[in-house]
Amino acid sequence: MIAVGSPPRTTPRRPASSVRCYYRPAVLVGAGLLVVGTFWFASRYPQLLSKSAHLGDALPNMAYAGELFPVDPASPVWERVLATMANWLNSMKIGMGFGVLLGALLHTVLNYYPLKLGSNLYLNSAKGALLGVPAGVCANCAVPVACGVTRGSGRVEAALGFLFSSPNFNPVVVAMTFTALPLAIAVTKYAVLLVVILAAVPLLVRWSERGAKSAPDLADAAACAIDLKTPCGQSFAQVLAELGRVYAKHVWGLLRPTAAIMLGASLVASVALVLVPWADLLADTSPGTLAVVSLLATAMPVPIALDVMFAGNLHAQGVASGYVALFAMSLGTYSLIPSIYLWREVSRRLAVALFGLFWAVSFVCGLVF
Repeated sequence: MIAVGSPPRTTPRRPASSVRCYYRPAVLVGAGLLVVGTFWFASRYPQLLSKSAHLGDALPNMAYAGELFPVDPASPVWERVLATMANWLNSMKIGMGFGVLLGALLHTVLNYYPLKLGSNLYLNSAKGALLGVPAGVCANCAVPVACGVTRGSGRVEAALGFLFSSPNFNPVVVAMTFTALPLAIAVTKYAVLLVVILAAVPLLVRWSERGAKSAPDLADAAACAIDLKTPCGQSFAQVLAELGRVYAKHVWGLLRPTAAIMLGASLVASVALVLVPWADLLADTSPGTLAVVSLLATAMPVPIALDVMFAGNLHAQGVASGYVALFAMSLGTYSLIPSIYLWREVSRRLAVALFGLFWAVSFVCGLVF
């Protein structure tokens, strides 16, 4: 008698097509880790820690911490303006380059995998702010990131939450703020920013969407026709080539306007830095002068943590505390560059309203302190 055994157990082989379904998300996640990791560990956090270590050192001006080209006060105005432009562009090049690369990547990701945040504007703004905390991107360099979100059909309040959170709520910047500034000013700064992110941004976005026509929809023009189906029939090389083409197109779509805005902003900022009599203005604490300085500070584009370093220097030099609070609140939180982005791609009313909000907040802080 022959015993009949059970058939041998075999593990079913996973079809090759099911593995291919994960090629696209794997490439996008890998690209994100590469871009963010390189920026964080090779540039941003070493730079922030260096700024923290040099907190209290003298600065050339409020817009950059080091000079590639010395600015001689005895030189002609045009030479000083050009040197200041070059120094500012040099201080912004890495952060803005990262902003373009990350913004284009977010645009690419959102084209394939649309972000579903829901209709709660307050929660969306808070989510964007949470993502901005570790990013360590200044308000200017966050503009291409925000642009990538809105061009990818993401919510503008989430983009703005990221933009306002990233330069201010980074842990290193928070530590620098409470070290360099009086406690009352530091607490006021973060209390106001929380109100702006959690309440003012959602309210202004709702108001702008309800009551005004948006600027020409560049998001639709910038987006490309993409097959959103899961690429289970494509090889890894095909997926990589497709994503490379789409990503390169989005990089170029962000690089062109970003370069133009950077050059224009550098010229405006340099003219203001060279020609405005800052020492005379800071010696005058009248409401009219405070209003003018607040306007200039709100528009001034500066790298991350320069607002803390400059306001801390003013405090150490004995400048009136109203100006310390004014610069701590406005400088580096908003600027001409986010205003241009919102004006061109989102809503002109929103751009003006946010600029007016930060001008008013910094002016009031100057009066109160």
